[in-house]
Amino acid sequence: MTRPLNVIVVGSGVAGMAFALRLSDLMKGGEGTIRMLSKAPPEMSNSHAAQGGVAAVTDPADSWEKHRDDTLEVGAGRCDPEVVERVVKEGSACIHELLRRGARFDTDGQGRLDAAREGGHSTARVVHRGDRTGAELVRVLRSQVKLSTNITVTESLLALDLLVADGPGGRWCNGVRTIDIHSGEITLQHADVVVLATGGAGQVYRHTTNPEGATGSGVAMAMRAGVALRDMAFVQFHPTALYAPERKGTFLISEAVRGAGAVLLRPDGSRLMDGLHPMADLAPRNVVARAIHAVMSEQGAPHVWLDATRIGKARFAREFPMILDHCWSMGLDPGREPIPVMPAAHYLCGGIRTDGEGRTGLDGLYALGECAGSGLHGADRLASNSLLEALVIPRYAAASVLASERREPVPGNEVSGRYMFTGPSRTTLALRAELQDRMMTSVGIVRDDAGLRLAWDALGTILHRTDVVWSSGERSMELFELRDLVMVARAICEQAIEEPRNAGAHWNADRRERRASEPVA
Repeated sequence: MTRPLNVIVVGSGVAGMAFALRLSDLMKGGEGTIRMLSKAPPEMSNSHAAQGGVAAVTDPADSWEKHRDDTLEVGAGRCDPEVVERVVKEGSACIHELLRRGARFDTDGQGRLDAAREGGHSTARVVHRGDRTGAELVRVLRSQVKLSTNITVTESLLALDLLVADGPGGRWCNGVRTIDIHSGEITLQHADVVVLATGGAGQVYRHTTNPEGATGSGVAMAMRAGVALRDMAFVQFHPTALYAPERKGTFLISEAVRGAGAVLLRPDGSRLMDGLHPMADLAPRNVVARAIHAVMSEQGAPHVWLDATRIGKARFAREFPMILDHCWSMGLDPGREPIPVMPAAHYLCGGIRTDGEGRTGLDGLYALGECAGSGLHGADRLASNSLLEALVIPRYAAASVLASERREPVPGNEVSGRYMFTGPSRTTLALRAELQDRMMTSVGIVRDDAGLRLAWDALGTILHRTDVVWSSGERSMELFELRDLVMVARAICEQAIEEPRNAGAHWNADRRERRASEPVA
């Protein structure tokens, strides 16, 4: 008789919870444990912060083929077509499953699901809950997780490294090493399967829409275990983050605002996107971000303007209440005047190389959500495909995990030591700021050969200085995160250097754009 399955999920965003729930459903009340480990609650995840919605075909006039074509077009020849087809085909089923679980999405006057249009989409297909869709998904999934008898959730645990075993059949992942953020206790947590769902790495950049915890920990752990990555050069910058230099963090202005009719303006008030792309203000994000970057660079402007006055005060308040409240808190009124916006790092299109079921190149290790490079997004992500991916691929991953081989009895957790946490040194904080500034300047929206080489050398120096700080005995949360940030930054920079052609979110001023018919080197 097959023994019960023991699974660890690192991360508690939409992808991690969707996987855990699906696996629990497949267990059908049978024996097995799913342990979700997270350094922070779901409310601090990228998933919770997602404003726009879930891209899914719900209108009979739309089709999965059109959604597929839009995804491939924005991905600029770098998507995995099989993964794209698998994901977009299941959008409608995922929406209806969420509704069955208790999700509440916006509807029109006839009670039909309301769909917004966002950048790169040929039609309106983004299902949403106001401008807090991510929060709604987290609410629904978290409530279901709490009801499951198979799933346990432990917060305030920072995953440090993967546990990797060797045997006659090769290497496999059999757990993670964690540290309790409060006590400093280090534990070896063993499992049959580990699923990384740790989110993105936006904190590699000075300006990012990501929360502070988006430090690329899953990608860094995979790198230390020798697991392959893909498409790391493609970092998507969202065109419209609110310009607020006096505030900590960067607030996103959803693309759905432009979908509702808002337009970008140059500093002199003229239309910014006119004549630059057939889809104008709703062009793919890399196109719009580069256009804004060019205007800001040419004119020495810290921002451009987003004019949402044409939407109307009542509609803006109804569809974008969170954005409106945030603007009001800053003394801005998007219903009466344009608001200042700038591009900011938003999404890692690549990550840990996986197949369409979340499997990595290391047995026993899966990766889901933004930390995974599934091939769905290619060189640039189609707006609102991220939450869709976080719902669809976990369904397949759960079935794969349930059928996976049980290699040997899983030992219990082992306490292997304890760190005495310290506060971050000034050196640690300075190194993080230096890394973020260098990445923003040299590995950002527009790159060039000289800047990439400078960044590579600078990141090597930062890596060395980080090791020196570690050797000095400092054990702060900030230093743990810095070690991951340096690894991820170097992976982004290295793959950017190696990219022979411009495509999607990677734009090197010393290269030419890859033609659609041209094979990828």
